[in-house]
Amino acid sequence: MSDNHEFSSCDPGEWKKRKKVNYLMVSPQDIVAQGKCLCLQYIRFRLKRSGALNRKVIQRLRTITIDTPSTSTVIRDVFPILNGLGEELERMHPRVYSNVGRQLSRAWADLPEAETLSVLLAEVAKELFRGGASWARVISFCAVIGGVALDCVRLGRADALPRLVEVFGHVVEEDLMVWLEAKGGWKGLLAVRAAGAECTLMGWLSIGVAFLSAIYLASCILDSVRRLIF
Repeated sequence: MSDNHEFSSCDPGEWKKRKKVNYLMVSPQDIVAQGKCLCLQYIRFRLKRSGALNRKVIQRLRTITIDTPSTSTVIRDVFPILNGLGEELERMHPRVYSNVGRQLSRAWADLPEAETLSVLLAEVAKELFRGGASWARVISFCAVIGGVALDCVRLGRADALPRLVEVFGHVVEEDLMVWLEAKGGWKGLLAVRAAGAECTLMGWLSIGVAFLSAIYLASCILDSVRRLIF
């Protein structure tokens, strides 16, 4: 029996189900790559909002290459929502998402080595998503990365920016993949925004508490790492 015949014999409800399944089928590789692209764009816009996007930084950002065949559509559709909600979150919790590096380490003037920075942010993510993932928490972690990026640039360490994008990709792969697959990938944010779900005022306020807990944990980890190194 031909595929055409198989589809022609389906009732409309069955056809809609198949269409929905096809929509939800996004490869893990695409989810990671798209996440890294969204993170890169969020960093760019966070630096621009803060007046820190100079020529040197732009050149460094351009060296970050992410190869995926289906990125441009996701960036066009999803990023404006991600960026808008992230900016709203930064306004609601200015103390949380400003000077993030100093919250992670009292000695932030000595920017941790790339590997240590990766461990810190990965642990912040694990604490943030310990109670489960949600779009509000995902956007919160984007804001964390954006805040750290700004701190790095202010310290003259734009060379750390590629590492931040890689860390975000690692977190997507290790901590968020199953949840994102269930949501149909990053485009699932479109449906959430349209429905107005998960983005209530109380939901955003709860993020501040969760993030402060994550910052405290990461600070303790950094202190332990420093004792081991020094």
